[in-house]
Amino acid sequence: MPDTVTAGEELRVFEEIYRESRQRTVGLAMGLSAEDLARVVPACPEWTVHQLIAHLAGVAADFASGRVEGSPGEEWTARHVAEREDVPALDLLEQWNADSDTFDKIPAQMAMDALTHEADLRAVLGRERLPDHPWQTTLTGIVTRYLTDLTVKTEFGVIGEGPVVLEVDGYELWRAFFGRRSRRQMEAWGWSRPYPVEQATFFPPRDTDLVE
Repeated sequence: MPDTVTAGEELRVFEEIYRESRQRTVGLAMGLSAEDLARVVPACPEWTVHQLIAHLAGVAADFASGRVEGSPGEEWTARHVAEREDVPALDLLEQWNADSDTFDKIPAQMAMDALTHEADLRAVLGRERLPDHPWQTTLTGIVTRYLTDLTVKTEFGVIGEGPVVLEVDGYELWRAFFGRRSRRQMEAWGWSRPYPVEQATFFPPRDTDLVE
């Protein structure tokens, strides 16, 4: 989000992003076959679709109970999966909805995690990508707050005022920020000068290319 928004406005934006992403993801996951649930998610190479759903349910459960020590580290997320290994997907979705409905406010971390994993799920199931509004809104905030040395020229406008100019598909940068693109993919973008691409990510670049 742009820096001009108030804290209250930002909170409402994240609440909307989370609520709508959860609704879309539940809709995608309802009725998936055992074969679909067993698919390995390319963006999360150690997880199946079932394990991705388990993680989303686990995040909500942990934030509802205040069990957030170690988040968003690997041990924290691995526990979500391990604790729910034998829980049916429909039960996980019900738990996710129930825990999410208890929140007075939605942390930004939860909203971004849900949206990122919705994109992961859409890709593995062969569905169309995310609606533009949530990822474009969050990408604008990412660039203006965290990638301040960049001016990013995207298909939906220019973001930022930094000395390094990057011409890139906005969705590619958004996915890369959360570790869904490789160093090779990022280095192939339209940089105005050499740039250490790991500085443009929250999670490190992948070792292998991911094309969605």
